Amino acid sequence: MNNLKGICLCMLLILVTFQVEAKSTDKFLKRFQILRSQDGKLIGIRDRTLPVNFQVRPYIDMVKSQLKNEQSKMLEKGNYDQDVRDLLADDSAAGFYSNEAYNQKVQAVLDSLKKVAMLNIDGIFTHPVFKDIISKYESKITDLILMLDPSMIAVVGDSTYFYKRNVTYQAVTWALDLARKKLSNIPLLNTVSYVIVEVQKLITERRSFHQNMLLHYLENFPAEDLGLTHDEVNLVWSSIYESRIEWYAYWESKTAKSNWAKYGVNNFYGNYRFANQNLHKSEVLYSEVNQRLNFAFQEVVFNNDKVIINLFDNEGTFKNYPAVAMNLTKPTLVQKKRVLLSIAELGLSFIPISVTIRDGITNFMKSFYTKQKITEGALYGYFESEGNQTGMKNIVDQYMNPFEISLKL
Repeated sequence: MNNLKGICLCMLLILVTFQVEAKSTDKFLKRFQILRSQDGKLIGIRDRTLPVNFQVRPYIDMVKSQLKNEQSKMLEKGNYDQDVRDLLADDSAAGFYSNEAYNQKVQAVLDSLKKVAMLNIDGIFTHPVFKDIISKYESKITDLILMLDPSMIAVVGDSTYFYKRNVTYQAVTWALDLARKKLSNIPLLNTVSYVIVEVQKLITERRSFHQNMLLHYLENFPAEDLGLTHDEVNLVWSSIYESRIEWYAYWESKTAKSNWAKYGVNNFYGNYRFANQNLHKSEVLYSEVNQRLNFAFQEVVFNNDKVIINLFDNEGTFKNYPAVAMNLTKPTLVQKKRVLLSIAELGLSFIPISVTIRDGITNFMKSFYTKQKITEGALYGYFESEGNQTGMKNIVDQYMNPFEISLKL
């Protein structure tokens, strides 16, 4: 009888395991399309959810809403400055990483936000010249986007496929020149310039975000379950890392081409070793080190909060420890900080300071989220494969990319 129970239990566990794996694999196949030639040779991988059509309007709506919400907070009673300081210091390890230079940068964030408080938001975004420049920019960048199918996230047969098509920056240069010629009003010029630059970044970062989703599946599921061979997975890895070569790094493009079969493998496992080292050196900060979710993310307890840390990217300038990707105890904390810093970036453009100082403060603000939110594509992939809709929604909310309509639940 006991043996029968044991067999039944074993069969049940096998069935449950099979169902979980099948469910996860189904999500992979629903999102990703594996493209093959007529003779069965792998061409690449397409993400079905990445749209080809493009409009700037979703970003304009998002920025307007964020600016107005922040202006309302500034007008409310209470100590707004202290609330901002608390938010930016919330994740510091018992103040250990605080220093005067950091405090000066925080003060610059506050000064930038005060400039935002004085903006006529509706007047700027409804101005005829603003709308005309954005419309022309939208048309220009759409033409460039269509030169490279935006849904393709891996192309294994061409070792320079993405390097040769890194062209959207051309639309930014063209639109910024147009804005300077047509606008003398500083709030209008600064805001339209900010929108032009940020839109291009948000469009181009989508591919990396979705590639990181794919990396989660490639790492955690057998190749054959995904409809690939071991060697094909290696080629997909190579294509992903080739797409991340900067346009000026021709030497790296040559390296990828000369070692195409192993280029991606070497990069992936090199990054994996770095992540392990990063976890090891920062373990002293955490009262608990719990489940490893994938190559880039780890669950820990930090400052008495259950959090998921990003082992690839640091928290930010002056904070040399893994970024908190998600605070499970305070789920909206990361999003609030990122919205605040993105608004402050716009406000900074209205402060009369030297370019060198402005660039330093801008880099400080961006250091807290620009790389981190893209790496979090792998965390979204984890939540998706687990069927965790709450986790998926939290990642989308703090990703702050209005062009990712398909990810919204």
